[in-house]
Amino acid sequence: MKFELELIRWLQSLRNSFLDLLFEIITLFGEELIIIGILGFIFWCINKEIGKRLAITVFISLGINALLKVLIMRTRPFLVDSSITNLRPETSGSYSMPSGHTQSTSTVFFGLFYFFKKKYLLYFAITITILVGLSRMYIGVHYLTDVLVGGLLGLALVYLINHFLNKAKNPIKFYYLIAIIGILVFIIFTIIHVFRSNTSSGFIAEEFYFNIENIAKMIGALVGFIIGVSLENKYINFNNHKVIYKNIIRFVLGIGVVFIARILLKEVFLLIVNPDQLTDEIFLSILAVIFDFLRYAIMVLVGIGLYPYLFKKLHI
Repeated sequence: MKFELELIRWLQSLRNSFLDLLFEIITLFGEELIIIGILGFIFWCINKEIGKRLAITVFISLGINALLKVLIMRTRPFLVDSSITNLRPETSGSYSMPSGHTQSTSTVFFGLFYFFKKKYLLYFAITITILVGLSRMYIGVHYLTDVLVGGLLGLALVYLINHFLNKAKNPIKFYYLIAIIGILVFIIFTIIHVFRSNTSSGFIAEEFYFNIENIAKMIGALVGFIIGVSLENKYINFNNHKVIYKNIIRFVLGIGVVFIARILLKEVFLLIVNPDQLTDEIFLSILAVIFDFLRYAIMVLVGIGLYPYLFKKLHI
């Protein structure tokens, strides 16, 4: 809509070095590092059961966000209007609607309020969701409707997903059902986009990967979480405690383990296929998205299902 572009242009007319830095910091609340940090901290250090519920909520929410982006295919504002500057060109992949940063922020922080019932968490959730939405418009990568839909969808999914979880007699079975649905959706979307990208002039590998990459990552994270929860329940079953220095060790070591796994897997898979160098070969393009799926699945599996084994071995 025209007024949405005008709103972004107005926000960017206020630009200065302070606001650029401020909104760069605020937008981080919707990014992977912060989300993984919060989920890990709750699961490893505060309350394992709440950590599981919050994590499954976040992963389902982000999976739905990735699917909606590809279904709606809304072009980002800086690509529509050349007068709008993209202040973060390195992180502007995928489509615009709904805003993934705003939705993840809404899901995580309204989720924290849902589980812990503290009023200050509600006030913070409202404030940070609004600020992240503003930051995404200021940066030039989202419209007002993108951030409104993302924020409201995140909030709605917190209550909807946990309504079903509260009624589920066996949460693990519910988790497996979600995993099966996720894998089927990933396969279906991959097949659809193989055909969509296979034109009369050849296979457009860049378009295929662009459309499927985030779906592969988010559904991979969801599947890795569900397998990890099952392994942790059956073979480890660690306990939370309130020993501060041990929790600090758990958290810092855990973040390190997860991100080392993420980096190593990426480098290993890049030796086989580089998504930035795809040509017109269908097999390598499909392999690239499978590797994205596996990388995020293994990364989350390590953090949820394998890393807690060290708690007993290291007595932390």
